[in-house]
Formats: sequence, C-alpha cells, structure tokens
Amino acid sequence: MAVFQTFYVSRATRQLDDASIEALLQSSRRGNTERQITGCLLFSGRCFAQVLEGDRADVESLLTRVAADPRHTDIRVLSEGRCCEREYPGWTMGYLHDAGLDDDLETLLMIPQRSVVVVAEVMERMRPDPVMGALR
Repeated sequence: MAVFQTFYVSRATRQLDDASIEALLQSSRRGNTERQITGCLLFSGRCFAQVLEGDRADVESLLTRVAADPRHTDIRVLSEGRCCEREYPGWTMGYLHDAGLDDDLETLLMIPQRSVVVVAEVMERMRPDPVMGALR
C-alpha cells in the first residue's frame, strides 16, 4: 500500500533540554498513533529534521501544525511524495540526537537547491536499523 512521505528541516528558536524533547516526543507519539503517522525526528542541537509518513491528508495537516510550532523557524520541505511502503513501520516517532549533523542541516536550510545528496545522507542516518531497532 502506497504511503505519503515528507521530509523537512528547520532551525530551533531556542535551546531545548532533554525534558523538553521528551515531552515533545510523548505528545507526538500519542497524536501520531491516532493518525497512523510514523516517522523520525532528528535534533542536532540547533536544527531539526523530520520524516513523516502516512495518509497524505493526515501528514499535510500535521505539517501545517508543525509549521506553526514556535520551537522552530525557517521550515523547508525538501522531499515529499509517495512511497511503496513505510520506511518507519512501528515508529510513531523515532528520535535521533546527532550534533554531528548540524552543518549538514544548516546547509539544507541555506542552500536547498544543492541539497539532493545531503538530503539522502541525512535521511539514511535517520532510517531504522533492522538489527538495532528504534533509535529511542
């Protein structure tokens, strides 16, 4: 069954501590379970990257709410379209903290037209590991 997937990056508007991230993840997981949305959130300390997948209307509605969230700004959708199957089945919201990706995410925010390779690299880092399972 085909699924709609979107990938965006954004810049954090303030520092977020572990408790703030955990609260964000818990809220996201509850809502995503209800909407049958799966995906992964990456936070580098300065920037976010997120993959969302599910029914197109549900994903686009969620992305509209995400865009209004004051915890981030400069949202750039860099990839969207239909996939043959979910890449994050069972992940109502995986999470990866990787400060090493700050420069890559900044590149995606500042030079989106040169981002095809960087998008692929970041999305690859966010994919579930079949042996290790969910990141968090």
